[in-house]
Amino acid sequence: MRFSQEFIEKITDSNNLVEVISQYTQMKRTGSQLMGRCPFPDHAEKTPSFSVSESKQVYHCFGCGKSGNIFSFLRDYQGMGFPEAVEYLADRSGIAMPVPQSPVAQDAEEKQRERKRQISEANKLATRYFVDMFKKLPAQHPVREYVKKRGLSSETLETFQIGYAGSEWDGLVNHLSSKSIAKEISEAAQLIRAKQSGGGYFDLFRERLIFPIQNHLGDSIAFGGRIIFEGQPKYLNSPETPVFSKSRTLYGLHHTAKFIRSEDLAIVVEGYMDAVSLYQAGIQNVVAIMGTAMTSDHCRMLKRMTNHVLVLLDGDAAGQNAAERSLPVLLAQGLYPRGLVLPDGQDPDDFVKTEGVEVLKQKIQKSEDLFKIVLKDWMKSYIGEAQQKVQLADRARPVFEQMSDLRLKKLYVQELAQQMQVHPNWLVEALGGRTQLSKTPTIAGNSLASANPVPTKNDSGFEIELKSAPSVEQTLLALAIKSRANFQIFSESKVESFITSLGVKSVLEIASNLSRQGPEKFDRLLSLLVSKVDAPDILFFNDQIHSLGHVFGTNQNSTAETEITEEELTLDKETQILKDAIRRVRETGLRDQLKKLALEMKENPKADTVERMQRLQIEMRELKDK
Repeated sequence: MRFSQEFIEKITDSNNLVEVISQYTQMKRTGSQLMGRCPFPDHAEKTPSFSVSESKQVYHCFGCGKSGNIFSFLRDYQGMGFPEAVEYLADRSGIAMPVPQSPVAQDAEEKQRERKRQISEANKLATRYFVDMFKKLPAQHPVREYVKKRGLSSETLETFQIGYAGSEWDGLVNHLSSKSIAKEISEAAQLIRAKQSGGGYFDLFRERLIFPIQNHLGDSIAFGGRIIFEGQPKYLNSPETPVFSKSRTLYGLHHTAKFIRSEDLAIVVEGYMDAVSLYQAGIQNVVAIMGTAMTSDHCRMLKRMTNHVLVLLDGDAAGQNAAERSLPVLLAQGLYPRGLVLPDGQDPDDFVKTEGVEVLKQKIQKSEDLFKIVLKDWMKSYIGEAQQKVQLADRARPVFEQMSDLRLKKLYVQELAQQMQVHPNWLVEALGGRTQLSKTPTIAGNSLASANPVPTKNDSGFEIELKSAPSVEQTLLALAIKSRANFQIFSESKVESFITSLGVKSVLEIASNLSRQGPEKFDRLLSLLVSKVDAPDILFFNDQIHSLGHVFGTNQNSTAETEITEEELTLDKETQILKDAIRRVRETGLRDQLKKLALEMKENPKADTVERMQRLQIEMRELKDK
């Protein structure tokens, strides 16, 4: 089956190479790259040499030389053909497969591609036209004076290809016609429009400073115009076209992406003038959303370069509303959003001119968690009445429902509960966590009951108890479910029969069944379990790092240290801790079995009991010798 380029781009944008590869090997961020051991079975290595670029969506192994993109990885690792890989990625991201196209439909698609090419050519010629128009203006022209007042340098004008649309009604109409661009194409590009009467066409942009809007390749796909003289609207953006979607475009990203990666931070402003001004002032890791709301597509674009996003906000009600709208969208993509509220009435350009860029940089460094900014606004008139508590929980629910990082969600629940002066368990229930758990949870249409029976609630009020589990089993559980690579190590160890905690066994059995159903099911395991267990922290290995010394001690058979930080936790060390936990669980289980057999021997000596004891003793010695 032939797939359209648009469909391939859609599933490529909706799948992250890092997430796919992390199912088979553990990745750790080092600078702008992620490193891990090569997952390919024909390359066994001990030192990580497999690199993945999240921003470029490519991988390369410095050991065996394998490299490619998400499709080549699925081909070489899973043996998938291209159609199989497309189907797998479409299913993984919940995108419906296209129906086979008829020759007529294929011909229509080809015509659409050609139409897009012609629109792109019209935009390219229009960009050059606007730039040339600006360069021809005399020094005393009001547009020149405006640019001088805004402090835009010639270098900045050249970088962003800022131009000018003159006062002529048909200047661009005639220019594009002279370049053999059909008027139908110019109109489709939203550069010109047909007159309502009398025939002919007129320019959409007139007497405006023009900001070309570029895609990630640097091609102009639309334009923004700032009025210079009298008139409305003050800012005019191109309507959407076959090559331009406002919800999937970030102004300036073509120029600023490398700075976002190097700074590991994306600063988001509202308009293109704000972005240009900050870029010129030296804050170059900036993009603009051009007056629209933050979208999931915007967030996915940013996540390929950084996990950290700072939203510059106005201090008025509109700024607070923008913060509340963007917060769940950012959190849903696993980003860590921060916010900076500027004094009322000032935009970023005004602030830099009045306070200086260094002051703004300092404020950026000290910026607050965006959730805290939103929470402050929520709590302005809060006095703790019962109705207010319910209303506030309802207002917060969309934020928590979209949150993908469960560790962050737990901390936010605790913080909100403290501010509301309610118990965290009440807040979890009010947010919908416990009410949803009163029914059999489902994952992508499959009930959990079909994967594994869910334990009924016990006296503690939770369905699965983990607090009473031995510490080593808690560590084993958290590490085993941390990644599919870890879970494979656990599964191959065959240590399940030695686990004593019924709660740990229940979670691992659920994980095993979900793993067989597919990687996307396994990846949602934590989101399903976090509110079902009596101690959610046990599910997260990083929450246990500080106590590993108490679990494993510091003997020569264990690599776990008394004190260990998240930064010190290399992939090799994490794997070894998992193996240590497996070994200790097995050792404890063997010792318990030997004790039981010793009691049996005292009460009723049998030959087969002696043989079983001998086999266990041999296994115990072999385990200690490893």
